[in-house]
Amino acid sequence: MDDNNELRKEDLVFGLDVGTSKINLFAGAMNPDNTVKILCCGALPLKRPDELDDVVETLQNVIRQLEPFIDFDVRDVYVGIAGNHVSSVNYKGLITLPTGEVREVDMERVKNLASTIPETAGQILHVFPGEYTLDDQAGIRNPKGLNGRRLGVEVQVVTSPSNVILNLDKSVTRAGLHVEELVLEPLAAASAVLTDDERELGVALIDIGAGSSDIAVFVGESVRYTASLDIAGNKITSDISQCLRVPISLSKAEDIKKRYGTCRMSNLIEDETFPVPSVGDRGDVQCSRKLLAQVITARVFEIFKILKEDLEKQKMDSLLNGGIVLTGGCCALEGIDAVAEKVFGKSVRIGYPRDVAGVQSYSNPSYATGIGLLLYAAKQRRREKRRETGKQISVSMKKSLQWFKDVLKTYF
Repeated sequence: MDDNNELRKEDLVFGLDVGTSKINLFAGAMNPDNTVKILCCGALPLKRPDELDDVVETLQNVIRQLEPFIDFDVRDVYVGIAGNHVSSVNYKGLITLPTGEVREVDMERVKNLASTIPETAGQILHVFPGEYTLDDQAGIRNPKGLNGRRLGVEVQVVTSPSNVILNLDKSVTRAGLHVEELVLEPLAAASAVLTDDERELGVALIDIGAGSSDIAVFVGESVRYTASLDIAGNKITSDISQCLRVPISLSKAEDIKKRYGTCRMSNLIEDETFPVPSVGDRGDVQCSRKLLAQVITARVFEIFKILKEDLEKQKMDSLLNGGIVLTGGCCALEGIDAVAEKVFGKSVRIGYPRDVAGVQSYSNPSYATGIGLLLYAAKQRRREKRRETGKQISVSMKKSLQWFKDVLKTYF
């Protein structure tokens, strides 16, 4: 990059997305205007995601792709985590206010009480506070400064089994990196694709990757619900492999899905076909593209139906006045948003990464998580800088006050 010489190491942020089928490692630079510039991305397919050695080797190769473009070693990374091993549970906390007025320390205390969970629940990834209650008043977003006797809050605690986190951390560490923070992938993707208006109205982000469909419901500044289902792009690929009446491998089925797959049958020419290599050098077999579209659409419809039923079960569907936003690799399927609109009965759009500069080819739903991790990382770094600045000011004021006292003692 032409301006890499102007980069400072402290401005660099890295986002690592270890998926079921690929690894993406993004490098970005924090700009003074609070935006993030994408510098480059290392990406490789992951052949055996369940084998530690393969994950480590692939990640090391991805790092080698990346480092020549940024002139710095990759070290601290924000790592996305998702999958059906991630779960979220709502817990409640209630405290008596010692002063009769809600202070910052009271809000922290009630949140900590609500997020005290059993050890069997796993390791905490995130704690998302919802609305507060103050005596008989409910639905308070920020109670600080209000008067009352008892303060309550409901929090959503996102956890994952300790062994899953340990194995992910081990693979990253063995590749020579350090996990700065584990981030729930829908939360990261939301940083890249959701608008403030959608959050304010209430919106569900659905990230459909290869191995899982992850969903998160946002209302205002709070995350109300998260879930992950192990039915996603790989199921579609498996259906293609089994239903085309020609024996094909999963890798060939995946290629067919990407090249010829669609959920919009109205655009297909009648009797349109595509070639499928048959087994044993017997030549290509012509398959119906309409049949392919039917196979894909049936599975996509089922995925959305399961997600809709889950939202209804959790009583989240009534909160989604901002509609549904889809992201992830499966968004490349033409017409997938129309299928979602039919199932959910709400407005649906495809989520493309926003608020970023740099390499425009990454403005793609399949990169939403990786780019979102950069935006999330930059936000966390800015918060840390503000806290450090606040501490420095506080220390400086204390020193000045002590100096003034010493002067008074000396001369008066």
